[in-house]
Amino acid sequence: MARTYVDCPTEGFRFKPLDDYDAIPVNTSRGGAEVLRFGEDQNTITAYAARNAEVDEKSKKGESVAKKARPSMTSIIGDIGYKGLSKKILKEPKIEEEVEISGLTVKHVQYQWTMAGDPKPIPLSLDVWSFPLDHADIHLCYFVTEELEGKLETVIRRSAESFELIDRTKPVEVDTSERTYESQMAWAEQEAAKTPGWSAIGTPSERFVILTNSTKVPFIKEVVERLEISRDVYEADFPPPPGFKAVSVVRICSSREEFQQFSGMGGGTAGYFSPRSVELVLYDALEVDRNSTYAVVSHEAFHQYCHFLFNQSEAHRWFDEGHGDYYGGMKIKGKRGFITPKMPAGLDRLRIIQQMVREESTTPLEDHLNFSHQQWQSTQGSTGVGGYCQSWSIIYMLRQGALRKVNRKVWKDEYADIIPNYVKTLNDGFEAAYEKIRQERIEKAKKRDKELDPEELEVNRFDLDPRDKQKIWEDAMAASWGPIDLEEFEANWKLYIEKYLK
Repeated sequence: MARTYVDCPTEGFRFKPLDDYDAIPVNTSRGGAEVLRFGEDQNTITAYAARNAEVDEKSKKGESVAKKARPSMTSIIGDIGYKGLSKKILKEPKIEEEVEISGLTVKHVQYQWTMAGDPKPIPLSLDVWSFPLDHADIHLCYFVTEELEGKLETVIRRSAESFELIDRTKPVEVDTSERTYESQMAWAEQEAAKTPGWSAIGTPSERFVILTNSTKVPFIKEVVERLEISRDVYEADFPPPPGFKAVSVVRICSSREEFQQFSGMGGGTAGYFSPRSVELVLYDALEVDRNSTYAVVSHEAFHQYCHFLFNQSEAHRWFDEGHGDYYGGMKIKGKRGFITPKMPAGLDRLRIIQQMVREESTTPLEDHLNFSHQQWQSTQGSTGVGGYCQSWSIIYMLRQGALRKVNRKVWKDEYADIIPNYVKTLNDGFEAAYEKIRQERIEKAKKRDKELDPEELEVNRFDLDPRDKQKIWEDAMAASWGPIDLEEFEANWKLYIEKYLK
């Protein structure tokens, strides 16, 4: 058991976690009631706060975890999604007891079960200690493989029994709606304070805020440099309007294991941008190829930039992922970024698309361009990246052609209008749909004689009816690709890949 306490002031408690367990930030994009998280390999310790819907200031300390306005311990655990944990197992705990800790009547339950595994089944164990506080029930959950559970049984109990009450402090409310550098820095500092070992770092241009627990100072500096130069390139290709101040938060985990535990993703992913938490999350993939990390930085930072620039518009995958990979091939010389057709090993698109064209295994262009996200994702083929390669090569040709770097034998001047027309129509369509939703909310509020707060008028793509999004997509395609002879473009595109793209 750790010798020092970890505080959770927003919930009013502290306890000592297990030794060698790294603190992992709570992934806010998942929602839920998790407030602290620690992990080591497949084993985790999590703390959940099952709060009252509305806190009753007259409630008494130690009220039952089954209080009506407060989720029960069983419902909280059942929603977590521990591997193989079923409702039947939840009804049959191996241990069920009540103990006194810090003047509270604490409920302790332990579940044990076996999950199918290769080459042999995996025995699992989950210890849950529930502490009833005035405003919430705090559930400390210790999830370990059963073979370790036997060794850690005493340590787990001592860790849970170290639980102590401390003064509960309400977090300072930070207005992040404008996404200024000052507001994002204040939010990041508050976020970092929740997890031991994390800190918030500013950047020279004040366009980024870094959240990290990595001690690799030179690596962090290189990532920041890559972010700054990539942003310069995006702004040249997609100029921001006057007064555009969207500051991006980038979270850098110290290891692949920590990245996977934070994100919930398996192997094969080196970074991602989350539209819900609006964070770019990555780690140093040094054990594979650090250059792949840099390529991921430029790819995902493009998604993040466009998320703010185009007011959370949702584009087709050919545009979104094609551009991501286009910028992923960026090479840096001095303080400038130069686009190349070559990405690091493992992310190479050029060789695969050339092979696909030779083997005639590309998806018909009209289908590829109009695919939904699910349809596009299903066309990756035996290489696992076929859709990415096809989208990348289309964007590469369009972007380089607009710069007069594509041979005139396969290029027509009207091709240069495809991307600008697509972007304008898409963005205008989403903004009109957002405004319609805002007006509907205002009208409903008027009928109830209610005045809406500014946050109640905030609208994003998740508020949009799928049918409205589909109509916007169709309009954007008609404005961009509609005037183009697709059969001719497809022939020119394939010839470009075969003969001119090097």
